Amino acid sequence: MEVPYYFYDLNGKLIFNPTKNDKLELSHYGGDDRLDYLRDRNGDGIGQTTGYHSGNNSQSFRWNRNYGNSWYHDASLYRTAYRYDIHSTFGTNQLLAFSDIRDLGIKFQVGNDSLRNNSSIQMGAEVIHHTLSPNVVNTSGTIAELLKSSSSRGRIATETAAFIQYELQPAPKVRVSAGIRGSAAILSNTTYFNPEPRLAVRYMIDDKSSIKASYSRMAQYLHRVSSSAISSPTDIWYPVTDSIKPQVADQVGIAYQRHIPSYNTMFSVEAYYKKMHQLVGYEEGTNLFFNTDFESSLIQGDGKAYGFEFLLRKQAGKFSGWINYTLSWSWRQYASINNGEWFHARYDRRHNGAVVLQYAFARRWAASMVWEYISGARFTPVIGQYAITSPSLTGVDLVPVYAPINSVKLADAHRLDFGVKFKSRPAQVMQWQIFVGVYNAYNRANPVGMLVALDEATGQLKYQQPGLFGLLPFVSYGIRF
Repeated sequence: MEVPYYFYDLNGKLIFNPTKNDKLELSHYGGDDRLDYLRDRNGDGIGQTTGYHSGNNSQSFRWNRNYGNSWYHDASLYRTAYRYDIHSTFGTNQLLAFSDIRDLGIKFQVGNDSLRNNSSIQMGAEVIHHTLSPNVVNTSGTIAELLKSSSSRGRIATETAAFIQYELQPAPKVRVSAGIRGSAAILSNTTYFNPEPRLAVRYMIDDKSSIKASYSRMAQYLHRVSSSAISSPTDIWYPVTDSIKPQVADQVGIAYQRHIPSYNTMFSVEAYYKKMHQLVGYEEGTNLFFNTDFESSLIQGDGKAYGFEFLLRKQAGKFSGWINYTLSWSWRQYASINNGEWFHARYDRRHNGAVVLQYAFARRWAASMVWEYISGARFTPVIGQYAITSPSLTGVDLVPVYAPINSVKLADAHRLDFGVKFKSRPAQVMQWQIFVGVYNAYNRANPVGMLVALDEATGQLKYQQPGLFGLLPFVSYGIRF
């Protein structure tokens, strides 16, 4: 089996200062991930060809102006587009499934960072127009008799928001930031509105240590509907509708932070609790991947997540970097799933950590190392089958028996990356740098899903955890002038 894979990212930004108080920025981003492989079991060069393509691009224009009295405005116009497609060919049979989402938005913000009594204020508004094609399937050949070409109805939604935030210092050791954001989604015959208050208070214990407590409410008008069977670019983004309501979350957190100036180091620890409502799920047995009429199978329920985050960061010097670790839990509850009882979410990844190190061994040379670790995603396995007489009374149907929902997880994933960076001399008009290295230096094929395979030795079914990628070299080049 051949597995050619590549990805690329292209970034560009132009900055223009027509006056001393104005700055204009024009930026572009484009990126693609492609995987094409041929499974040729007979050795005749025909076999099955399957390809995954996931890409997005965005453009933005930004205008920042300072008015000379500490007031400023920041206006931006942007466009984003994301699409994935999966195509498969076997003999005369062809299948193409794709989904895309396009956004066009405008944002305007004004503020003042130097009001009296060491206070500041920001306020603004934003409008985003979403255009989505949730799922399109095209087939040809004999497979078209079993899976007909179809497409889900395109979705359009307009999201608006306005906010104001005020920051003040009521006492020498106390800093308070309070604000409210009002957001809405406007559909053809429905409008949803949600107030989103937020409050953060910081108390300085001494000149090196502080405690911070915060609360925020967030609303989301685009839902991510994903399968728990595989981690791939096949997640479907679906907007709110007459029957699918916005997701709302409330989060509280408390953190302790300490600076150690003698070592240019900062340490922080934070605990958080998040309560979520109207989370989108789907009825058990729903096929999301080749289903273009799945809205009737979508359901909404509650969720909660909580945990601790630790960070140790060295911010300056030849040797810099950070170590972070998160211990977390994530749960879901739907009335029609698991008898209404709470269960582990697909995103319940208990341990998540990283070590990032960089050493500048010369003025223009630096080496870096990144090691990442995350617990495996959860899924629901089949643990048995039983036979029943088919409805036509002409045979026997096998009915699968499932374990409790999301009771098993994939193997943990981890990888080590190395890189070397070389940059131009500081005095040059055009600054450039080149970064060369490898992802996954010890060539671990981290699992991306779960497959059922036949054990030829025992004749029994077994689970396999396929991994797609091993060691990957990369090169990055950037210029600035």
